[in-house]
Amino acid sequence: MIRAVILDLDGTLLDTAGEITDAMDRTLDELGFKRVPLREIQAMIGRGVPKFVERVIARIGATGIESTKMIERFEAHYAQTVGTSAPLFEGVFPGLMRLHQAGLRLAVVTNKPRFFTRQLLESAEVARFFSAVVAGDDGVPKKPAGDMLLAACGAMGTEPSETLMIGDSDNDVAAARAAGCTVWCVPYGYNEGRGPETLACDRIVATVEEAARLVTGAA
Repeated sequence: MIRAVILDLDGTLLDTAGEITDAMDRTLDELGFKRVPLREIQAMIGRGVPKFVERVIARIGATGIESTKMIERFEAHYAQTVGTSAPLFEGVFPGLMRLHQAGLRLAVVTNKPRFFTRQLLESAEVARFFSAVVAGDDGVPKKPAGDMLLAACGAMGTEPSETLMIGDSDNDVAAARAAGCTVWCVPYGYNEGRGPETLACDRIVATVEEAARLVTGAA
């Protein structure tokens, strides 16, 4: 029996790649480097800001630049773009509403820093649905480790065995397996550039709304 649902943020709840690309474009412009196409940025999302910046540095061949400097510039620009144009994916809002009305506890677990996470949830008007948020700068080992999911379960007062993880990537699947949670995936996310057919999850669901219908037993 599922009593709680943990959801990933980027690529599962919100299509954030555009805002992230805008912020990175500004960063690269400022530092004098060529921009990276959106489709390539999408494939770099998912393991937190430091790893994302490292991947961009490798892509542009800027081996001489300090990653900490680029992280600072990117985060400064992202603070200006976050929550300005990132839409919820189709089916997210009705799915969250259905789960909430059914009395399930909900949490967001993301490798993204908390400031950006809260901005996105508030701007999308879905923050009220979540009783717990575990973010990438909370001091908990990040996904694909299972620690963040276990922290969310602790905050919600649920056992991992009765908690469902919904994500979009191998990162989410690995974290769920490590934590002992069932894991379903949506096919529209980023997954570091790999197709949804590569996800070794328990089920592929077209939308969060479909997942909610299955969890709540709705027709």
